[in-house]
Amino acid sequence: MNTLIAEKIYINGIILTQDDERSQVSQMATRGKTILAVGDDLSQYIDAATETIDLEGSVVVPGFIDAHVHFLWGGETLLAIPAHDACSKSEFIDIIRKFAEGRLAGSWLKGGGWNEHHFTDHSFPHKHWLDEAAPGHPMVLTRHDGHSGIASSAALAIADINAETPDPDGGVIDRDEHGEPTGILRDAAIGLVMKYMPEESESERMRNLETSQNYLLERGVTSVGDMIFDMNHFRFLQDMARQGKLKVRVTAYTPILRWAEMKTLLQEGIYEDEYFQYKGLKGFSDGSLGSHTALMLEPYEDSPDSAGIYDGDWKDINLIRESISEADKMGYQSVIHAIGDRAVREVLDVFEEVIQENGHRDRRFRIEHAQHIHPQDQTRFEPLDIIASVQPAHCVDDSLYADKLLGDRCEYAYPFRSLHQAGVRIAFGSDWPVSPADPVATIHGAIHRAGWHIKEAIGLNDSLAAHTRLAAYAGFREHDLGILQAGYLADFVVLDPDFQHLDAMDEIPAGLIQAVYMDGCKV
Repeated sequence: MNTLIAEKIYINGIILTQDDERSQVSQMATRGKTILAVGDDLSQYIDAATETIDLEGSVVVPGFIDAHVHFLWGGETLLAIPAHDACSKSEFIDIIRKFAEGRLAGSWLKGGGWNEHHFTDHSFPHKHWLDEAAPGHPMVLTRHDGHSGIASSAALAIADINAETPDPDGGVIDRDEHGEPTGILRDAAIGLVMKYMPEESESERMRNLETSQNYLLERGVTSVGDMIFDMNHFRFLQDMARQGKLKVRVTAYTPILRWAEMKTLLQEGIYEDEYFQYKGLKGFSDGSLGSHTALMLEPYEDSPDSAGIYDGDWKDINLIRESISEADKMGYQSVIHAIGDRAVREVLDVFEEVIQENGHRDRRFRIEHAQHIHPQDQTRFEPLDIIASVQPAHCVDDSLYADKLLGDRCEYAYPFRSLHQAGVRIAFGSDWPVSPADPVATIHGAIHRAGWHIKEAIGLNDSLAAHTRLAAYAGFREHDLGILQAGYLADFVVLDPDFQHLDAMDEIPAGLIQAVYMDGCKV
């Protein structure tokens, strides 16, 4: 068998390789699960057995890499209460009522995705809405950003949350004028209820996995950075990889406060292959802008008594610094959630201290979200070689209300162009299920920003690189993913030629994805 002969050759395409030396070609040859060659005349790789696929002018790009998702949680939300569809109080209640029909009385319900800024009646969720929709059911519906949620009276009672319950570290219990909980729980306060929710079964995990994988592949996402919050999910995904049941490649990150447990697993030996790899620790420094828990240098414009809160992870900064340093010495990344400008500054400080302590190495520290970066801190990323792992869909969402919350500080919100011009590596993701894992929409958002502070927009080519080559780099996969060139895995997406004109489209186009390939096979 001649290994230099292609099994498949793709011709007449606009193949955007993401290889700086040969950025666009018309042909690509594959053999097995890898790319054999790219170019404009690959006739030397063809014989009578080679299958020829005519792309007929379609665009081909590397499989999209979403640098930041919550893999199994994403599938779970697709099967839970679809609160994201609600645009008013009545719709919110109706959605829950329909979901609860036929459910066992008193059983737990869950869901999420709601965003009060989409409510046309300017209402705000209250526990009474849930009680009216599904009486007696304990439930928690998370806000679309995952940093606050609304709990029913039954759920609050199970968790023994009442007027006397103190706010937990890193969280807030919203209360009415009488001091009674309204049902809104912010950041760490959500955990007061979630810990009582029954753990998902193995069959439910399998269902969530299948749902997640199908959803991602339909949208051209072939690889993800999974920000795991449940160590059971880490073990489950290892098993799925071992059994060959992963259809999407997973680069896994585990909770920074579980580092001691993770070290034990590493000492015992973990399973890794081309579909599952472990890269490091994920931590939180603050919350989210929409929940008023992003940690800011100055108070919120609409809440002058609040400048956000520290996440519970950041309570013991010495422990966090030690964990990051120890993991770094063992060759593992640390990626830290930071949204507010104070949070970004403090994470940069910690990273800089660890770098000075441990010396130079290819560590690829990342700040996840990096939404509001004070101009004085924007120039600190590149010298420290820190990656900005960002989600343009959040920029589009925040454009609805950020000016009210931050005023003039929005001038340095989501500074994609400033970071790019400063030489910072930018990796794109969605934070799915916080935002849809839709690379076409993500790239459109980076280009257009819903018309909001458009001076910080970046173009199609740079956006595509951030969702392929640079996202691969952010997860130490640049040697086999994110570029279409010889020796790389044959993960790629075929798109309608209109993809090249996203910068001229005010609205996000539908139906651009024509085909998705993993390991050279159409999926």
